[in-house]
Amino acid sequence: MLDVNALTHVITRKGKEPLNVLDQVGFVVPGGHLLALIGPTASGKTTLLRILAGLAEPKEGTMSLKGRDLVARPLHPNELGWVSPHDDCLHAHLTVRESLMSALMLRGKGLSRDQIVSKVSHILVVVGLENIASEHVSTLALAQRRRLKLGLALVSDPVLVLCDDFTHGLDVRSEREMEALLRLVAADSPGRIVIHATDSLANLAAYDTVVVLHEGFVTYHGPAKALPHYFTVPTYDEVYSRLAKRPAQRWGDSWIRHRDSYYAAFKLGVTGEELAAAEEDTTDADRTVVMKQQEAEEKQKPASDDDVRPVLPLPGLFTQAMHLMKRRWSLMRRVTREWVTHVGLMVGTPVIAWLLVQPNLRHFQPGAETWAAAYTTSMIYLVMVTLVLFMSLRLASREFAASKTVIERERIAGVRPAAALLAALLFVLPISLMQSFWMGMFMELVTGGLPGQGGARLLLPALTGIAFASLCLGISANSSNAGRAHSACLTLLGINVLFSGALLGFPRLLGHLVNPFITAHYGWSGILDTLKTDKLFPALTTFVRTWFATPDIAAGMLLLHFLVGIVLAWIGLRRREA
Repeated sequence: MLDVNALTHVITRKGKEPLNVLDQVGFVVPGGHLLALIGPTASGKTTLLRILAGLAEPKEGTMSLKGRDLVARPLHPNELGWVSPHDDCLHAHLTVRESLMSALMLRGKGLSRDQIVSKVSHILVVVGLENIASEHVSTLALAQRRRLKLGLALVSDPVLVLCDDFTHGLDVRSEREMEALLRLVAADSPGRIVIHATDSLANLAAYDTVVVLHEGFVTYHGPAKALPHYFTVPTYDEVYSRLAKRPAQRWGDSWIRHRDSYYAAFKLGVTGEELAAAEEDTTDADRTVVMKQQEAEEKQKPASDDDVRPVLPLPGLFTQAMHLMKRRWSLMRRVTREWVTHVGLMVGTPVIAWLLVQPNLRHFQPGAETWAAAYTTSMIYLVMVTLVLFMSLRLASREFAASKTVIERERIAGVRPAAALLAALLFVLPISLMQSFWMGMFMELVTGGLPGQGGARLLLPALTGIAFASLCLGISANSSNAGRAHSACLTLLGINVLFSGALLGFPRLLGHLVNPFITAHYGWSGILDTLKTDKLFPALTTFVRTWFATPDIAAGMLLLHFLVGIVLAWIGLRRREA
């Protein structure tokens, strides 16, 4: 029994009065029940689902499931089945079976291969996808993607399944099939409750009961067949227009007055504690015979297997991270454009650097002017660092932002933000290091050796690459979409080139204030500082009016930038979607 009692949720708005999204919401849902949560747009349906899922906290009220206080003790991720409203929350390049197996491996600890295959096969049958289990998600029709989203929510055998706009955008036939599927899901596991939030009034008879929300108030809860009678309209389609003719609070007050009689008339069982709170004069004598009888049955009912059914434990942090990392590498191999881009950057950027440098190598020959050699040296390392930054940007800027809805769905399902971050680092950093080291090695080979200490020439560009990649991951995790993340990272790249101090240096004091925030400054100046004993250094310090960080300071600051990026990414991954 899910008992929602006097639930209130308020949004505070700067410069405006607080907005009551939910106001004294209360209803009861027994086990094995399919409930439709309907109402016009902005009636509070999604907010109520997120509160039930533990993704938002109510200002007042209580929620209990089998006597457990869900406000104090939210559901374990594997007790909850969350069906995301977003159709892009799936990995397009995984097959249907792989998607379900991946979800189960992220949510189930200690499962054998046979157990995973058996469980996935059962879910494929339940959601009706067994005949297309080997098809890639990108080839699925909309209705099939909805079935897969539901299947992903069922892998942990949840006791509460919450669906947000599950049938939105489907044709009439598919909508009826989806509602029949939800009924099957409710009956597939003992005691399971399925709640579907929708603004559609079609085929309401498919649900056991219907809760009507209007501007945060419950205006009705009962079987769909009684809706026209209660709202005095001829058809379901006119319910919303009828709601608009009276203030929402009046509808809510009216329902409170009629609720007990409707619950009794349709034998909906106990009404929960909200009836006692709403009816000041309610006494034991006022309770219906049906309510008393069911209360007595509940007290005498022995503990069933469902009551003590163990919750599937989540895998450990490292296990989740390893699976996410392996899946990410697999997805890259399957997306030809992605791996070709990375290979092209690894091959092409050193060639571009060489083409820019090659005409100026004559300045390193005996007899060449010192200032020309100093200028060429400074520009060579700026070009190398800039190209390393660009490769890191291309690698990391979209990593989280492009899969925002996938990350949110998996986070609700129990995937730890730290696991998602660790997996991304294990994917991004090896590629970044490979690209940076190859850039340095290639330039050493084609130039015959550049001025400066050899170790610093290889290490500092590599550290610059992973530091900037980490910062791009932080931006990506805090961006709403891939386009914004990429644009923000491009802006940061431009700032790094202009403010690095290589083109034109700031006054020394201002440089000390600005350069600590510029990743490129340390990758470039740390190498030049190794030329202190070289004849080029006096010319460098005359030409470049910027302070040079020592290699040790440069490496330390680049590691600090790397950690800043990790912290930003951690904050973004932990942030819940509104």
